[in-house]
Amino acid sequence: MRYLYICLFLAFIPIPLAVIEFLFGATGSGLSIFDTRGVGQVTLLATVLLLVIGHIAFVARDSISDYVALYMREWRKALRGFLVMLAVAAGLVFAAYVVAGAFGQLQWNEEAWDQLTMRKVERTVVALFVVLILAFTEEMMFRAFLMRYLRWNTSTAVTVGAVVFSSLVFASVHNLHDPMSWFSEEGARLFVGLFLLAVLLCTVYIVTGSIWCSIAVHLGLLGSKVILRRTEILDVQTHSWLISHADVRMTPLAWMIFGGLALVIY
Repeated sequence: MRYLYICLFLAFIPIPLAVIEFLFGATGSGLSIFDTRGVGQVTLLATVLLLVIGHIAFVARDSISDYVALYMREWRKALRGFLVMLAVAAGLVFAAYVVAGAFGQLQWNEEAWDQLTMRKVERTVVALFVVLILAFTEEMMFRAFLMRYLRWNTSTAVTVGAVVFSSLVFASVHNLHDPMSWFSEEGARLFVGLFLLAVLLCTVYIVTGSIWCSIAVHLGLLGSKVILRRTEILDVQTHSWLISHADVRMTPLAWMIFGGLALVIY
């Protein structure tokens, strides 16, 4: 029955989003919920988050205040877990970069390092803060809500079902404007990367029991990508099977990181 409720919920979500997209177009704002950043993206996330809260309150009949109060009471433990998991994720990414560098897949960009101004550093910090908000929002929606709702008991079958279903949804919604592209070679590779990332984040949440730990891993992995893109201090070579695309989520290196980190945490 819970899967039926979730499917109905997912089928309803496009309706308010379509209304918002229509209003954006009718007012000539130039905005779109399909924007990858800015007001459009914030509007999309805020709308879905409000719908999630409504589902929790009126369908799941769960107490949001009790959930928040738990972390308020145990904020020191939550903070320690967040910092530890952030360090673990960042450390594994660093180790992967070292291995990739040893195989000639990464090169230090001395010119970019010399041009690393304080202004560029500030913009990178701001981008990381945005990533934190994005990681928080996605973890609350896909792990704290969707996966947790479908995992009504701790049996293996129920847990695996909740992890797989929520991970499929997580990967699918990352390309709402052109879902048919998932059937292309590049789309399929990205889908695999996103699915494995979601499995990793579900594993973190289940094993630690803290959503802040999964937020930290999400931030550590996505933040490393932002740092590379903003600073350009590393040149990534994409001519081998290990790193075969500029988007690292589509590469075997990222898949090994996601799978390896899931095993380490488990």
